[in-house]
Amino acid sequence: MIDDKLAKRILTKVTAFWAEEIRKPYFASRVTGKEAGHDIAGLIEEKTTAEAITASDFVTRHQCDARGRALKRSMADIWVESNGIFHPVNVKTGVSDTNGQPNVVSLKKLLRTLLSQRIDSYYLLIVKLKIAEPIESQVFFVDLLDYLDYVTFDSGPGQIMLKARLFFDAMNAGARPARRTVGQKVHKLMELLEDGERRLAVNRRRVLTELRKKVQDYEKLGRYEVTPESQAALNLR
Repeated sequence: MIDDKLAKRILTKVTAFWAEEIRKPYFASRVTGKEAGHDIAGLIEEKTTAEAITASDFVTRHQCDARGRALKRSMADIWVESNGIFHPVNVKTGVSDTNGQPNVVSLKKLLRTLLSQRIDSYYLLIVKLKIAEPIESQVFFVDLLDYLDYVTFDSGPGQIMLKARLFFDAMNAGARPARRTVGQKVHKLMELLEDGERRLAVNRRRVLTELRKKVQDYEKLGRYEVTPESQAALNLR
């Protein structure tokens, strides 16, 4: 895990950076002007890693391929060193009133990397914006493995998803995460995976049953043709 003092320094640095950055004219145009919403997550990720973190005195790395090229689909946006070990940090963007359940990371990739003992944490650095007048920012820096009570999992896309509203409400209320060992966190991830796989199997069986019945009904028609009446459901305009 990242040392508590270092974690607080990172949080303080990134919080101060974005408190200043959101006051710049270009930023307001990106979130409220003609370019509103245009890859704002990419902008925040780039500036957070390249300016707020890398430009500081933190020791960082990026995951690379055998030729030394940065991986485009790394499990983390940047890796931060603490006590000789590098820890994955995933930069996420949150916008007020659009909490939802954003994708965070592949559960299987996270679990396999933990089981191979290459990591013992997985940090989220969340820059949450309130698009109002004035624009406001709030930064959260947490180890996702400490907040597994605020995630869900969908075996379809295979992603861990953050229950954003519950998470932010808990953070703002000063809630303390459940204390778990790394082994207990791994066990919790496995429970999430097994439950997701079970629900996926149930849903697939249900869909198969529905489609099998529809095929049987279709085969009984004897005459197969597309008509203006059958196309009405497409609501073509």
